[in-house]
Amino acid sequence: MHWKRVFMIKNKQMIDAIRILKSGDSDDLQNLLQTFNIHSRDADNNTLLHHACLLGNVKAVRLLLDSGVHANASNIDGQTPICDAALSGSAEIISLLLRSKVDVNPPSYWGSPLIYATQNESINAMKVLIDAGASLNSPERNGLCPLHIAIQRRFYAGVYLLLSKGADPNCGVRLTTPLHMAAKLNDVDITYLLLEFGASPTSLDKENRTPIDYVPNTSPVYQLLKSVQTVLVLQSNVIQFHYSGVPKFTLMANH
Repeated sequence: MHWKRVFMIKNKQMIDAIRILKSGDSDDLQNLLQTFNIHSRDADNNTLLHHACLLGNVKAVRLLLDSGVHANASNIDGQTPICDAALSGSAEIISLLLRSKVDVNPPSYWGSPLIYATQNESINAMKVLIDAGASLNSPERNGLCPLHIAIQRRFYAGVYLLLSKGADPNCGVRLTTPLHMAAKLNDVDITYLLLEFGASPTSLDKENRTPIDYVPNTSPVYQLLKSVQTVLVLQSNVIQFHYSGVPKFTLMANH
C-alpha cells in the first residue's frame, strides 16, 4: 500500500524524498530537511509527514514535527497524518502527533484513525487513540463501526477493548447489529462478550431476523442465545405478574 501511493506521485523530488523517508538514514534525513521544502504536497495533497507516518518512520516524524511541519494537514480525502500513523499501526507515532495537538477524530472520507488501527489489529495504537478521545462508534463510509470491523476479523482483544471502553454493543449497520455478525460467524466467544456488555439478542435486521436465526440449533452459539432469550422471557413474565392489577397511572407515577 505504501508504494502504491508513491507510484501515483508525479513529482520526482517528492518520490526521492519518500525514498529517503523509507530508508531511514539519519544523514539523508537531515540533508532532506535542509534541501527540500518540507511543506510540499503531492498530487493528492499529502505532505511528507503523511508519508513518514504511513511508512512508520518514527525518526522522520519527530524531525518533521520539530521542523514545524503542519501536523494536522489534510489530503484530498480529509485524511491527516494521524490516519496514516494508524494505518501503519505505530502507537509511538500516534503519541508524537497527539503531543502536537492533532485532531484524533479528523473528518476523513475513508474512516477514522481508530477504524484504521482496528483494521490493522493494532491494539496498542487503539489504546492510545481511545485514551485520547477517539470516537468509539463513528462509522467508516460503508457504515461499519470499529466494533463491527473487530468482529469481522475475529480480533478478540480489539472487541473486548472497544466494549470495555464503552462502544455501543447494539450499533447497527443497515440494521445488522454486532450480535448478528457474531452469530453469522458462529463465534461463541464474541457472542458471549457482546451479551456480557449488553447486546440485545432480540434485535431484528433488515430481513426481520434475530441473531439466533443465523445459527444452527446444534451450535454453542444457539444454546447461549436461546438461554439468554429464555431468561428475558422469564424476567418479562415476572414483571407482568408483579404489576398485574396495578392501575397504569400508578405505574407511571412510580417510574
